[in-house]
Amino acid sequence: HVHHRNAAERAIRTYKNHFIAGLCSVDMDFPLHLWNRLLPQAELTLSLLRGFRLNPKLSAWAQLYGQYDFNATPIAPPGIRVLAHTKTTKRDSWAAHAVDGWYVGPALNSYRCYQIWIQET
Repeated sequence: HVHHRNAAERAIRTYKNHFIAGLCSVDMDFPLHLWNRLLPQAELTLSLLRGFRLNPKLSAWAQLYGQYDFNATPIAPPGIRVLAHTKTTKRDSWAAHAVDGWYVGPALNSYRCYQIWIQET
C-alpha cells in the first residue's frame, strides 16, 4: 500500500492529527469521557483551515455552509474551564453567580453562545 498517495488516507491522518492536537490542549481536569463532544469543533476548525478542492480560494466550510462569522459565533480552545452565569431565578441571593464547566464548542445556531458541559446538570 502506498498510503501517502491515497487522498482518503491522507485526509484521515490530517483529521486525526488535528483532533489529537486539540485533545492535548484541553484543561488538565477536563473529563476525557467527553472527547466525542469535541468532534464538531475539530471538524469546524479543520474545514475553516482547509481549502475546497474545486475552489482553493475558499475554505471547505465557506463552500459548504457559507462564510463563517467569527463575531456571531466565536470559537475558543477546546476543553477550557469556564464559568457559566447562573440566572437570578435559579440561585439564592448570596449564592455564587456562576458554575464551573468546560467549553466543548460553539453554539452554531445561537448568537455569541457556546456549548458548555456542566457536571451538575
